[in-house]
Amino acid sequence: MDGIELASRFSYITNTLRYCGPEEAAKAFLAYIEHKREPEAVRTAIAKFEGLPPYLRILGKRAGKDFLDYNIVEAYWIGNALLEQCTDEDCREAITELMKRGLPEYLGQKLLAELPSGFTLHHNFNVFYVGVGNTSGKVKTTLQNRDNCRISWGKVVETGPNTLYVETQPLLWDGRFFLGDAETKTAVFLKEMLPEIKTGDVVALHWGFAPVILSDEQLGNLQKYTQRIIDVMNGMQQQVLE
Repeated sequence: MDGIELASRFSYITNTLRYCGPEEAAKAFLAYIEHKREPEAVRTAIAKFEGLPPYLRILGKRAGKDFLDYNIVEAYWIGNALLEQCTDEDCREAITELMKRGLPEYLGQKLLAELPSGFTLHHNFNVFYVGVGNTSGKVKTTLQNRDNCRISWGKVVETGPNTLYVETQPLLWDGRFFLGDAETKTAVFLKEMLPEIKTGDVVALHWGFAPVILSDEQLGNLQKYTQRIIDVMNGMQQQVLE
């Protein structure tokens, strides 16, 4: 799998739901996933997404790679060692670029003024700190939408024709963010993406959709960077309480 395909898989569901990106994007994503057709159409579509391009471009610039290089795309959506190179200034640059793409100026300036140290340019930084929906304006920044939009993981316990039953930890809040005990939820998937999915596989989850099966290394990275972002967020909450 290359970076264009990985980006297509994670971006497919939000485009299909009409939360972000141009209307023609989902068709281009599937054409590339199935037949590796028209990579330039995917590149053009990804560049038109509201919130995604700044993150990929800043990560690419930091690593000296194309914005759709596999390692860049994986770093943003799942997490890998490239995220260790990110600085607080990279996060500031991302927020500044997002203000040019729809993030309200007043909110962007507030985020810049209050930005704590320790974040990295993972998708879950956008979900938790920038706020799901704040750049596109398509969804509200609620706890449930944060849980839906963050990249989470689930172990497949049963499969159906287009549905998976997965054990996954929900995002909860009791004055701080934390992941609750595992519970069984349903997730949808496409045979074109996961033709050999089976019980015991661990999948990534994005808006109730399973775009990829995670390797053990990828699962570890996703858990690691998710917890890092939650810890930074909770540190901010503690500062407020104090």
